[in-house]
Amino acid sequence: MKRQQHFWNVDLIELSRDWLSQIGTLLMTAVAFVGMALPVLIPAFILWYLAGFPRISW
Repeated sequence: MKRQQHFWNVDLIELSRDWLSQIGTLLMTAVAFVGMALPVLIPAFILWYLAGFPRISW
């Protein structure tokens, strides 16, 4: 007869390695997104500064 599996029989080391790998992927995605947005953001902030920091009305 096969032993019944329970949710507490989890390899926490393997689970934490997988979690850290996914967090690393998320951070690299965020860094890539910011890096690709910089050519647009820098001129936009310069123009906003030259316009005298007008308020953005939402």
